[in-house]
Amino acid sequence: MKKFGLLIIAVVLFFSACKKNNDAPAIQSQTFEVKSTSSTQWKYFSFTSNDTVSVTDPDHSNAWDLAFQRYRIRTNSGLSGSGMGGAANSYLKGQSGFDALTSVPDTSTFIVDKSISVAVVMGYANYIVNPLLYTWFSLDLSVQGTQMLPSDFIYIVKTSIGKYAKVWVKSYYSATNLSGYVTIQYKYQPDGSKNLE
Repeated sequence: MKKFGLLIIAVVLFFSACKKNNDAPAIQSQTFEVKSTSSTQWKYFSFTSNDTVSVTDPDHSNAWDLAFQRYRIRTNSGLSGSGMGGAANSYLKGQSGFDALTSVPDTSTFIVDKSISVAVVMGYANYIVNPLLYTWFSLDLSVQGTQMLPSDFIYIVKTSIGKYAKVWVKSYYSATNLSGYVTIQYKYQPDGSKNLE
């Protein structure tokens, strides 16, 4: 009889634990504008802080997840930092794609930062960036002065400590049309799971 009572308690505890997991609160969508107007300085962003952070040694710090310099973006990975970061493309686009991406697919391939050669006015220059995140924009040459248009891709970003966020780069301009004001929408999963709802 005592064993039967223990079995009932175990079953009740098991279903209580399952219920708690199912009742876990949804993670909140956040929007943040990074003022990255400098062509020489990087602005470091932390998903945990939902803010830019001051970093004295970015190569060896886990305090940052993304870094911005004008339209260039780094993750804390590869040649940019010692973190576990990287980026993968969900191949979904826009608001419907942002909402549709509910988890990190097991087939996701995360790209780390490296040096890439980029066309500039006087030829080519090498930048250390995340090559995948370099696809967040396209150039519109049909207007006076080149405009940068978001590609609308929804990216999966791995943080410096190996957690996940989905990220949509929505804009490169401020409300007064100044360049270098990168607006991102994201959902960060602090519990370390692949759930992005």
